[in-house]
Amino acid sequence: MLQHTVEFIHTQPQLAALAERAAQARAVALDIETINWWDRAAEKVALVQLAFREAEHTHVAIIDTLANLELEPLRHPLELSSSTKAIHNASFDASRLLRHYRITTSPIHDTMLAARRSGDKKCSLKAQAETHLGLALDKTEQRGDWGRRPLSAEQLHYASLDAACTLLLYEQQCERGLRGDYELREQASLRQPLLPLPEPALIDQPFPANLVQPAIELDLETVSLALLGIIAELGGRYSPEHLAVSVGSERIGLAGWIIDRTLGAEADLDETSAKQAIGALCEQQLVRLSLTRRLEATTHGLQHWQARKT
Repeated sequence: MLQHTVEFIHTQPQLAALAERAAQARAVALDIETINWWDRAAEKVALVQLAFREAEHTHVAIIDTLANLELEPLRHPLELSSSTKAIHNASFDASRLLRHYRITTSPIHDTMLAARRSGDKKCSLKAQAETHLGLALDKTEQRGDWGRRPLSAEQLHYASLDAACTLLLYEQQCERGLRGDYELREQASLRQPLLPLPEPALIDQPFPANLVQPAIELDLETVSLALLGIIAELGGRYSPEHLAVSVGSERIGLAGWIIDRTLGAEADLDETSAKQAIGALCEQQLVRLSLTRRLEATTHGLQHWQARKT
């Protein structure tokens, strides 16, 4: 059982006090929850979660970014060079903080990247927590509505758990001598990616010679193609949230067959990578939302899939 304290931040004085405390930590784990993430114009950050050590105890702060808060106080702890920011799949979270708040998170230890560099095949946070921390994460709230208020107790627990697990995983990876350094390039992150490229904001550092190359490194161009195939073949079945979650955990039926055939049966597709790919598909107008908020391929998207599938 993971032991941690949780604090809900929804006022400016609370946020200012939190920023001062977080700036004293040697490492801060960061996670965010977003709404409308598939639409660049409508996307909002709903929560920012920070986990850090206080007197050897794990403390998680859940910041309600929809409570009309000014997040400028977070700039200092998140940009502080003497404090490592641990993020699982930083290409999603760090780029959103830069896009919406102009916060350049640094230095970053990407726990997913470190897992891949170690040679692990299963690199999602859920898989890493089970393998290396002995913790079973309940991902039921992945499909939750993060825009509603008040948040349920289940949502708050889920939000705190991901941040706390990322901090513990970072500490465990450091003990194993794993590197997860990732650099945020401001100008690259603000450019609109062209399908099927992912967010280009973060650049991967070279693999150290003494570490094993991962057996499976997901090519996000192929991820985009696989998700386009699912949407084209099963148009109107999935909402964006449902598809992002299901491709990483429910590899069944035709959707599972397309993922396995395109990415390989052993590929571990995490939720945030799926979100990035879905967002790019929508941005390039290969995919759109129906009136019932279900994903469907456009005429151009169908043509693209038909030309690429074998």
